[in-house]
Amino acid sequence: MRCKAFTLVELMIVVAILGILAAIVIPQLQGNTIKARESAAKDTLRTWRSQIEFYKMQHNGKAPGYKGPLAATAAELKCQFIGTSDINGNAVTAVNPAAPYLYGPYLKAIPKNPFNNRDEIVYVPAATQFSAAANGTSSGWLYKKETGEIRLNWTSTDSQGVNYTDY
Repeated sequence: MRCKAFTLVELMIVVAILGILAAIVIPQLQGNTIKARESAAKDTLRTWRSQIEFYKMQHNGKAPGYKGPLAATAAELKCQFIGTSDINGNAVTAVNPAAPYLYGPYLKAIPKNPFNNRDEIVYVPAATQFSAAANGTSSGWLYKKETGEIRLNWTSTDSQGVNYTDY
């Protein structure tokens, strides 16, 4: 009586074919992951920017990052986005507007940078280029309170050769 089975050569051929297919497919999947992160970053920045403009409209043209004439701390800046604020930029964590905190919230939560998974915001001085401030590790976002500009804190370039700090 003979048993029917695969030979070692046949098994080696199947494993080689699977290896070749994996070598072709995996790089394509990795490219899609990066493109998805780039798309998420652009969409998140679009949301940030529209909410910063909305904040400015409600606070007499002043961007988030100020409490009256003074600069807000990073914690106060976060509260200006996810809490409610008064006309001068003083903010509380409450999400339901009530006098005198009638404005906001502008975001449900501070979004995470899709590349480093961080949600902290770091101020960048007005005269400093975003590319010079980016390190990819200290925070998720770079923000200039003087202009209301926000950028990714991520070094490198995207799949099209554009610096992430130029998004």
